[in-house]
Amino acid sequence: MKFRTEYKASPSILKLDPTRPIVLVGSCFASNIASKMNECMWDAVNNVGTLYNPMSISKVLELLVFTDDYISELDASLFEANGKIHSWLFDSHFSSGSKERLLQGIQESRIELLSALQQAQALVVTFGTSWCYELADEEAYIVANCHKMPSRMFIRKRMSVEAISTLWQHLCQLLQLEFPELNIIFTVSPVRHLKDGFEGNTLSKATLHLAVENICANLERCHYFPAYELVCDDLRDYRFYASDLVHPSDMAIEYIWEVFCDTFLDDSGKDKIKEGNKKFKALNHRPIMIK
Repeated sequence: MKFRTEYKASPSILKLDPTRPIVLVGSCFASNIASKMNECMWDAVNNVGTLYNPMSISKVLELLVFTDDYISELDASLFEANGKIHSWLFDSHFSSGSKERLLQGIQESRIELLSALQQAQALVVTFGTSWCYELADEEAYIVANCHKMPSRMFIRKRMSVEAISTLWQHLCQLLQLEFPELNIIFTVSPVRHLKDGFEGNTLSKATLHLAVENICANLERCHYFPAYELVCDDLRDYRFYASDLVHPSDMAIEYIWEVFCDTFLDDSGKDKIKEGNKKFKALNHRPIMIK
């Protein structure tokens, strides 16, 4: 007797090498997968903070990778609130008590990001929501994070399938010209954005799925990984969610990680991550001290 419709992983034509760096950007789900990779000694770079909407993810990559005078643009995004300096382009991970420390943190992340992309075989992009917040007094300036500022400062809009597709097809082409060996793997985060309402979350995720389908259909070396479907259609049960009933549980993340490996790793790659995981556990092992 079957109690669920189980997803069967189809091996991708893209086979990743765990000895090469991989870059991850996007929602907090990207951090979950990066952590699983790091536990296998896979050099996974996820250092630009949590970014939810396609526009903000694109803006940060363009700023850090392709903008020579990025400091000027970054400087224009800064503001002070609650005793800290924040940037509308980044989340609070970079917020600081001084402008100098904030800029230094982003500069260090930029250097690490560029170094990783030079060697990386893949960039994993996780879209969280197609809902965006733009500054009410500055038309079309979409913020990455509202930094707990008053809601009257923002206008809430949902990006269209066409807007996301056009934006990201252009960016993917730029990235692959700059880094010729780079593959791009898209995922849609299974984390539910219930602040948008049930209907709003459904429309948002559907918009992201259709946009990613367009991107992957029109560009080579762009791939889709069904993280959303694994949680929402395969596992499909609240026991696979954290206590907030919104984020996937550790068990769900482990399951998604296993499917990711089955999809993008060959036998040699799987052996490498098993060996890496053994080394990671050995390095983090703390012997019991007998008193």
